[in-house]
Amino acid sequence: MSSMIKTLRLSMASKSTDIRNALESYAPWLESLFKDDVAEIVQLRFDQSIAALAAHRLLGVKCRTALPIQACELLDRRLDRIEFPPGVVPAAALRLTSIPGSLRQWSANWLDCPIAMYLSGISGPVIAANIPYVDGLYRCSEWREVVLLKREDIPALLTLLEEAFSRDRTMKVMGENDVSIQPLTWDELVLDESVIRLVKNDFDLFLRPEQWFKDHRLPFRRGYLFHGPPGNGKSSVIRAMLSMQGISGFTLNPFRPFEEDIVAAMFREAAESTPAIIVLEDLDRCYPTEREKEPESRIPLQQLLNHLDGVGSQNGIVVVATANNPSILDAAVLRRPGRFDRVIGFPNPSEVLRERYLRHMYAPLANRDLTECVRMTAGFSFAQLREAYILAGQIALEEDSQIDSERITRAAHSLTQSMVAADRKWNSAVGFREALSAG
Repeated sequence: MSSMIKTLRLSMASKSTDIRNALESYAPWLESLFKDDVAEIVQLRFDQSIAALAAHRLLGVKCRTALPIQACELLDRRLDRIEFPPGVVPAAALRLTSIPGSLRQWSANWLDCPIAMYLSGISGPVIAANIPYVDGLYRCSEWREVVLLKREDIPALLTLLEEAFSRDRTMKVMGENDVSIQPLTWDELVLDESVIRLVKNDFDLFLRPEQWFKDHRLPFRRGYLFHGPPGNGKSSVIRAMLSMQGISGFTLNPFRPFEEDIVAAMFREAAESTPAIIVLEDLDRCYPTEREKEPESRIPLQQLLNHLDGVGSQNGIVVVATANNPSILDAAVLRRPGRFDRVIGFPNPSEVLRERYLRHMYAPLANRDLTECVRMTAGFSFAQLREAYILAGQIALEEDSQIDSERITRAAHSLTQSMVAADRKWNSAVGFREALSAG
């Protein structure tokens, strides 16, 4: 009977109570770390594991963790040192994973050993530990990471984590689920000088305080139209814009029916969340000229134009539209000045940009080795260059070797042959064959 009561008490105990009991064995260590502030210790739990941050610091190699890459990099820069309880063996689970660009990299998960992390800007240690919780009533178990720190250090830690994880962006899709935006910095992109000047520098200027625009009698809004064949960086530049601190993102699916004026709702929500970016993709597909084909968009062109024309009164909104072939785009979209302040082309990369991109993908390539790679990839888009590099990596893996110029040129040749064959099969007048001749 007594054992039944004991079991019942265990199964009905709260998770926090069981976690406190599990930490009791580390009480002397915690007291040595916090000294006179033991009574000020607070237990926190987060959706993300911050203990994983210490994995590569302990192992001496850079490991992937469950943390988003940019969040991990920021937190790692703030991590001064780590410390473990005396007599306890640190535990981490490692798995070899394949990722584009690096081929193989270790992925690390932290296990149950507590760890003290000393982060710059936080006065005391931040303790993180994975604690097993067994629910006897429902016969299930799980691990919970807990974080212990002094009460006075909580604001500093929350500010740090907010800065780190706010880099994980989402974009609101009207009438649907939000989409995650993988953060991207401008430095990660290989861009033509015209794109840097007309987009990056111009957008950086837009992020100045609104008063600056008022003082200089400039409209506090922007309209960009990105055009060019697929795979040349239009979406990547939009990602970089959406990754900027404090920017809200909005878009919609123009090919599904809506019962309301969804465009008006989108502009209204964007105006309430400025600075904001509204993304309108594939305008040439949505609103082609009459001689091409019927529009595919369920949103009337005039309805969209009315809101674009009214964006001047919506301070703090940036509209970014894309088109693969602007020559078939209804002229009404471009006819009126002010709808799009900047119309920027994203053509297939030049020889100089292809060389820069290949070096960006794989720095060890020597100058002499790049010549043939650049020649073989004439007419490639950035996306096709990346595919050639990934294929070269697969070839190197199969041959138990390294990525080099010879394997990149083999991959480029293989892609060229497959794309030309696809063009012949479909008897297409536009495609990879045309891109090659243009290069």
